[in-house]
Amino acid sequence: MTTTRIAITAGAPRAHVELAVGALAPRLISRDALRAHVAVAAAGMVLLGGDHVHVGIDVGRGCTLEIEDVGGTVAYPGARSSWVLDVRIGAGGSLLWHGLPFVVTDGADVERRSAITLDSGARAVIRETLVLGRHGERGGRLVSALAVVDGGGPILLERLDANGDAPEPGVLGSNRVLDAVIAVGFRPPTRPEDLEFDRPGSMARHLSDHTHGSPLDPVWDTWVAHAEARLHASETERDRVDLTV
Repeated sequence: MTTTRIAITAGAPRAHVELAVGALAPRLISRDALRAHVAVAAAGMVLLGGDHVHVGIDVGRGCTLEIEDVGGTVAYPGARSSWVLDVRIGAGGSLLWHGLPFVVTDGADVERRSAITLDSGARAVIRETLVLGRHGERGGRLVSALAVVDGGGPILLERLDANGDAPEPGVLGSNRVLDAVIAVGFRPPTRPEDLEFDRPGSMARHLSDHTHGSPLDPVWDTWVAHAEARLHASETERDRVDLTV
């Protein structure tokens, strides 16, 4: 098993970005002193039965990493495969990851595990879309687990066990698509009258039988803008404090 690695640390005039190709091939799109935009696509056929994919993400202190998925993922029939994501976001850092659909075809058996660790003031906004089956399929088995922790302990721990051949009431039912936008480390107001809290976050989900026309598209845009606004406010406050020292 090879590891795909993406890491950013602050630098002048441009941040240092480390990219290592594994099952995914990351490509640098742009960067400045504190920010990088990276695109990721499969380096080959992913996921074949028996494949084990590991992705490591490290966002340095005060940095922002934007990851753009340009190909999505299809899990093909065969032996159990796995997709493991390990993320660490340093103090005051941000991760913005817009994932494309993760499709589990008929006969596939996939375990997907994501772990995110937040340092003080770190935040993330993640878009993920899980799909049971291609068009005309019911889909295979998917076990998807997410764990988000910060210095105060767990923020979000959840596990989804779904099987397109044996749908269960109270899980996905007859729906094939679970679309989600997840914000952690801050809480964007979900309604105009909501107050903002320091932690732990917000989640928006949509169940459907298709991927197009999701009502979560504007949610992603709004929550990313909110995360960016908080980042700029933090930078302004930091500069103000620095000037008064």
